[in-house]
Amino acid sequence: MKNNLNHTGQVVALLSFVIGTSLLAFYLYFGPDYMPLGLAFAFILLAIIVNSVLFIAIIGTTMFRKTHQLEALKTCGLMLLNIPISLLYFYMIVTFPYQNMLL
Repeated sequence: MKNNLNHTGQVVALLSFVIGTSLLAFYLYFGPDYMPLGLAFAFILLAIIVNSVLFIAIIGTTMFRKTHQLEALKTCGLMLLNIPISLLYFYMIVTFPYQNMLL
C-alpha cells in the first residue's frame, strides 16, 4: 500500500512543475504585456510554502518511522528537482528580450 504523504508529495511536485512550466510558456508566448506577474509571484510563494511543508513532513515521518523510507527519499528527490528547474526558468525570464519592460 502506498504511503499517502509520499503520494501527496509526488502529486504536489508534479503539479508545481506543470503549473510553473505553463506560466513560463504563457509568458514566453505572449510577452510581459499579457502575463500577470502578480499571479506568477503568488504561485511561486505558494509553491515554496506548500513544497517546504510537505518536504519537512516527509523527512520527519521518515526519521520516526522506517517504513517506506526508500519511497520517501525518492519523493524528496523529486521535490528537490524543481529547484534547478525553477532557477533555469528564472534565468530564461531574466534573459528574455523583453526584460527591459519588466522594471
